[in-house]
Amino acid sequence: SVNYSYDSRYLFDGNYRANASSLFGADKRWGHFWSLGIGWNIHNESFMQDFGWLQRLKLRASTGYTGSQNFNSYQAISTYKYYSDEVYDNIIGSYLMSLANPDLQWQKTQDNNVGLDLSVFGRVDLTFDYYIKNTSDILLGYNVPTETGITAAPSQNIGKVKNTGFELALNHRNKIGAVNYSIGANIATNKNKITNLGGSDNIIQTSSYIVKYILKKGESIGSFYGFKTDGLYTQADIDAGHYYTLSGVVPNAGDIKFVPQRDIEYKQEITDEDRTILGKDVPDFTYGVNLSLQYKGFEFSMFGQGISGTKVAFDVYGVHPFYHGQDSPRKYHLKRWTEENPNPHAAYPRIYSASSVHTTYNRNFSDYHLFDSDYFRFKTLSLGYTVPSATVKNWGLQSLKVYVTGENLFTVRADKKMEDFDPETAGGVIYTLGTKSVAFGVNISF
Repeated sequence: SVNYSYDSRYLFDGNYRANASSLFGADKRWGHFWSLGIGWNIHNESFMQDFGWLQRLKLRASTGYTGSQNFNSYQAISTYKYYSDEVYDNIIGSYLMSLANPDLQWQKTQDNNVGLDLSVFGRVDLTFDYYIKNTSDILLGYNVPTETGITAAPSQNIGKVKNTGFELALNHRNKIGAVNYSIGANIATNKNKITNLGGSDNIIQTSSYIVKYILKKGESIGSFYGFKTDGLYTQADIDAGHYYTLSGVVPNAGDIKFVPQRDIEYKQEITDEDRTILGKDVPDFTYGVNLSLQYKGFEFSMFGQGISGTKVAFDVYGVHPFYHGQDSPRKYHLKRWTEENPNPHAAYPRIYSASSVHTTYNRNFSDYHLFDSDYFRFKTLSLGYTVPSATVKNWGLQSLKVYVTGENLFTVRADKKMEDFDPETAGGVIYTLGTKSVAFGVNISF
């Protein structure tokens, strides 16, 4: 590591490291990673000294590589499964589960960044960064023919992903009379795009039971893949024959109305060819705000955060009532389609027994299983009061402060369908709105 500064104006830093991992083949274990950064403190230049309102103006740029070995073990070697109940001549039978790939190597990310730091009037600070991250040699399972008998596709360094975006933070502090305050806001955007899959385009991945993703060149990682829908079928739709079958099932009123992506006639079969990208679980941007106030002995602070442009999908145990005949319904199932509530846009389709073919029909992964996970949450709110020192000294104390702090007290959610899941949940398993807490405290110094 090297750091250099010339006259507090021109800055340079460089880093290099070498790492080895036993997860890779003997010839690929070492990874070599480096970074370079430059900076220019413009505010320290002689021609800037007349600008008394400017405290800081710095330009930054950096580039470098990092590595990741966050892979499952044993992918560089062949793996076998043994059958203890298949013995021939005292020899236990086995079969090949996955092929060896001694050429597996480090996943690498090149991070390019330009930034600006600005402070003016002694009260306003701004930080801006624009980045381009190119990740290569991502480990993915390569498609192999079923006829090979291999149950686990061999892994190869074939994926490439590009992330671009900016990060902006703005803070302001001031004093008005007896009031001191500080307010800040930040936003970070990210555009994610798969740029290469090594010829294995359209890799469909299943998460747990029914939730499906697709890896597709030009699209984002975390893209949901399934059927588009247009609400629920009405009895009028069924009577008029304006429906499509799926897996041979003729829908009833209250079943999900899957929309074909091909040009087919009513009563024809919807197939996997009609699946499409439905959304993604990678947000377009995240943001946050913070505020603090001090007035005489009183203190108040607030911090909130949110995301926008993302969806979340929950699996069968979380969204389907009576899955395997054992799971409890959720509150939002009360807003389901019924003959008394034949709403084609009900929050949940018609409910059948667990063994019904219509249950299987409605569980085909679609945008009906996606929920809007955009939110803004007040993470912390705090109010305190410090008793004047002259008063507490009469009580034989050095200081006394009382306060109350709340966490996750308020959440503004975009979802209007399920309404009771925690929007910070990544998906898969549903968590409720999260624990709200209020704490009262006293700080005493004797």
